[in-house]
Amino acid sequence: MIELSHTIADPLGFHARPVMLVAAEAAKWKSDVVVSHGRRRANASDPIALMGLQAELGDELTLTIDGPDEGDAAEFIAHVLRGI
Repeated sequence: MIELSHTIADPLGFHARPVMLVAAEAAKWKSDVVVSHGRRRANASDPIALMGLQAELGDELTLTIDGPDEGDAAEFIAHVLRGI
């Protein structure tokens, strides 16, 4: 299991465009990817659930990646997060 953290830097928060980028990348992998914000958790491949996290500028997201390709998944998802 791998954990990553990401602080939202976009003034618009974790809005539709970055949510769709993360969901598309997470869906490519066999590993389970879960995003947490506070007490809320969401499957990273579900854009509606990600929007439900209601993460805003400055909020920290925690990603938990668990599965057979978790190392590669973590690397690529982290790359997507750095670009948003």
